[in-house]
Parts: sequence; structure tokens; C-alpha cells
Amino acid sequence: MGRKLMLRELKIENLAIIDELDIEFDEGFIVLTGETGAGKSIILSGINLLIGEKANVDMIRDGEENLVAQGVFDVDEEQKEKLDKLGIETPDNEVIIRRYLNRNGKAKIFVNNTRVSMTDLKEIAATLVDIVGQHSHQMLLNKSNHIKLLDSFLPKEAKEIKSNLAESLKKYKEIEIKIQNIEKIKNETLEKKEFFQYQLEEIEKLKLKKGEDEILESEYKRAFNAEKIRERVFESLDYLKNDDDSALSLIITSKEDMEYLEKYDERYGKIANRLETIYYDLEDCAEDIQNMSREISTEQGDLDKIAGRLNTLKRIKEKYKREISEIIEYRENLKEKLDSLDSGDFKTKELKKELQKIGEEYKKEALRLTQLREKVASKIEDELGKELKFLNMEDAKLKIMIKKEDRMSDEGNDDVEFLISTNIGQGLKSLVKIASGGEVSRVMLALKVIFSKVDKIPILIFDEIDTGVGGETVRKIALKLKEIGKSTQIISITHSPVIASKASQQFYIEKSVENEKTISRVKKLNFEERVKEIGRMLVGEKVTEDVLEIANSMLNEG
Repeated sequence: MGRKLMLRELKIENLAIIDELDIEFDEGFIVLTGETGAGKSIILSGINLLIGEKANVDMIRDGEENLVAQGVFDVDEEQKEKLDKLGIETPDNEVIIRRYLNRNGKAKIFVNNTRVSMTDLKEIAATLVDIVGQHSHQMLLNKSNHIKLLDSFLPKEAKEIKSNLAESLKKYKEIEIKIQNIEKIKNETLEKKEFFQYQLEEIEKLKLKKGEDEILESEYKRAFNAEKIRERVFESLDYLKNDDDSALSLIITSKEDMEYLEKYDERYGKIANRLETIYYDLEDCAEDIQNMSREISTEQGDLDKIAGRLNTLKRIKEKYKREISEIIEYRENLKEKLDSLDSGDFKTKELKKELQKIGEEYKKEALRLTQLREKVASKIEDELGKELKFLNMEDAKLKIMIKKEDRMSDEGNDDVEFLISTNIGQGLKSLVKIASGGEVSRVMLALKVIFSKVDKIPILIFDEIDTGVGGETVRKIALKLKEIGKSTQIISITHSPVIASKASQQFYIEKSVENEKTISRVKKLNFEERVKEIGRMLVGEKVTEDVLEIANSMLNEG
């Protein structure tokens, strides 16, 4: 069996009229009782601090500088995993939440000696404690949470459906963006169509080629220096082969000498072979030089033609502020934009068909999810009806309204709200609009009975759940709290002796004056002390033996 989740210990220092408080809680159903103004709600404020409620310096006890609230919670493996993700270790399967506040307004929050932010504290505490009060903003009264609560009852099949919805929605948005981009380009192109056509014609007339400017600059350099090049070329050819003392003639003579000497030493033959190779290489060089000399143009017309083309290229580069290769790329972009005016409608038409197809798939999956929700909602309505009937609200009717919205989300397109009618002939209203405090208490309790099965919050704290009810109804509330306490730790502040008698543990809060200061004290009651306290709760301070006998009977029955 897993570890029981519960608030095991609560320590408070210097909170309002509490100077120092240390309570150790057991499992099950626990009540805090005492006279009005004794400090029961202050204890609740201390717990509120541990779950991330706002703190201010006015909460600090008069004459003190610091306020401290600390709670020790037992946790299970699931809770440990959540804490591990936040970098908080839980070696002893417990969580110690400690919160400090001083008069300078400086606050610190620690979880197992690791300092955390308020956001982290709320995330941790949200899965540990739920405080149910008449006027507190609870999850159940917040319409935005209703769909989450309903979905917590859905079968595993719903997880797959939601995954399909998320995938369809992702594809749908991607195609929408594609269509928007095509339309955007189309509109931009339409606005500048004539300008783009002019640019395209201008660039195409030039018949640009990549690297053309670099090639022309080299040609211009050669043509401009043609005479110098020609002079040096002819001079080089004379040195190589035209003169009697040319390099080729000298190499041939030297080669012949080496061949003659080979008969005396074969090594000269190897040199002769090397000289022959050099001869042919040099002859190739001379041939290349001669061929290149034929390409040398000294015509002024050629030079002017090259210079003119270079000037044209220079102007176009300056005009478009791009290099030749970039202008060629820009030309292709212009073609695509202008072509898109003709093909754009076709592209968007095809995409819109695909969009419609995905939309139909989404609607199909969303309908499946709606049907699952409606089926589960019907069961919840039946269960809640039984709970409310047990709590003496026979005429109450709860309806889970599921409406289709014109929207798409990962959760489908349902709008979910819990509505209730508490009297025959009365229309359905939002939970937050229930006027009677007693009705709020019972509806909240009935809802908690149902949802506690799935929201897995291990500690429920009820702040005067008995307000506005009495007689048989309060007895029913007491029985229900006792029932929930079998699986969940229940801490209830109450003025009802009937509710107190059903608890497994009872604490008495009393207020006194010590050293001219008001002090609130808490005491865990044994059986005899509980008899006296329940007697006081029944009739006030004048407790008779007959009253004690009734109190004793109530406790024994509880």
C-alpha cells in the first residue's frame, strides 16, 4: 500500500495573535473548534501562506519582527516525481514548506531547504492542499477549470483523440500560414507589377552571366597593355628559339654533348634524357607564348567595346546595389513573383481544399470528444444529484452545459460550464451565482465528494462548511466529511457539535491575555476533553451533566 499523503505538522510563529503554535495532525477527519475570534481562521491563514497566498506585514504579530509558517507534508512517489522536476529532493518522503516574512517586507520561501519562487510554491501546493471556503476563489467556482474537471473523468480513449486534434490543428495552422504568405506575395506583386516588369525587362536585356565582369576586367587589362605584352612576347620568343644562341639551340647542343659522353660513362646518358625532357617542355612554352601572341588585339574598337560593357555592368550593380550573381538571382525572383500572379490562385485553391479536408477531420475527432464528454457529464449529474439529495437538497439540479464554439483548440471546440438550480421552478445558474451560504457549502461538499476521486488532492480543508445549515442537514454533512476522511485528510473549522463529534481528532483553540497581550493557544483534546468541548458547543458555558451525557453519546456514536 502506498504512503498516505497528509499534512503531518504545522508550525506558526508571530502570526496575528498567535505567538507560537505547533500542531501534529493524524490521518482522517480532523476538526478545529473554539469560540468565535479565538484564532481558528488565523490557523487557516497560516496554511494559506504555505500554499502561496499573498502575505503582508500587517499579518506579523505586534512587537515582533518576523513571521514564520512551516508545514511538514508526507508525500508519495507521484508527488516526489513532480518535486524532482523542480530540483527538490525528498529523501525522507516528506516535504517541508517554510515561509518567512519580516517587517521590511522581505520574504523567503523554502521547500526542503531549497529556496523557491512563489510560482513554484503554488505549483507544489496545488497538488497537496485545497482549501474550501465560502468566499474563496476555488477551482470549482472558476468556469475555466470546468472542462479540466470534466475531462479528468474521461476514458483513455480521450487522450488519443486529443492527440489527433492537436496534430490536425498544427497542420491546419501551417496551411493557413502558407495561404497567407501566397496572398501576401500576390498583393505585393500586384501593387508593384509594372515596376517589377520594368526591372525584369531591363535585367533580361543585359543578358548577364555570372562572373562576366571579372572576365571583362581581365580582357580590358590585356587589351589596354597589348603593345607592352606583344613587345615582351617577341623578345621572349627570340630568347627561346629564334636566335642562334636561343635557349632551345643551346639545350640541343648540350644534349648532343651528353650523348657523346655516354659511351664513356652511362650517367651522361641519363642527363641527356633529362635535357631532352626540358627541351620539349620549353618548346611547348614557346608554342603557347606564340599562340597567345596571336590573341593580342591592338584594335581600339575592341578596347572601347570592353570598356562600354564594363561601364554598363558597373551602372547596373550600382543601381540595384547587388553583385552580378545577386542581380541574376533577383531576376529569377522577379520571374517567380510575376508567374505567381497566374499560378497563385491555383496554389491557394489546392491549399484551401487541403485545409477543408483537415478541418473535416478535426470536426470528426472533436465530435467524438464531445460525445465522450456528454456521456461522462450525464454520469456526474446523476452522482451529484444523489449527493445533494443525501445533503437534504432534494430539489437541486446540476447540469453540465456543453456548447459548441466556433473555434479550434487542442481540447476540441467545447465550452463547458457547471450550472445549478437549487429550487423547483428556478432556472439554472452559474455556481458562482448561488446566493445562500448553506447551499454553497453543500454544493461545494457534494462536488468535492465526486471530484476528490479524480483530482487526487490529498488534503481538503473546509472553512466552516456548516455555515447556514442545521438539523438533519448538518448531520448529513458530518457523515459525508467522515466518509471522505477515510481516503483523504480532512481538516475542518467548525462551530457544529454534530460535525465535531464525527471527527477522529479534535483541537481546541482558545484566546487569553498574557502579559497584557492577547495570545491564541491550541490544544489537542483527549476523549474526556472532547466531551466537555462538544457540551460547550451544544449549550454554551453552562454545561450540565445531562449535556455532557448527550455529548458523550454523540462522540460514541461518531
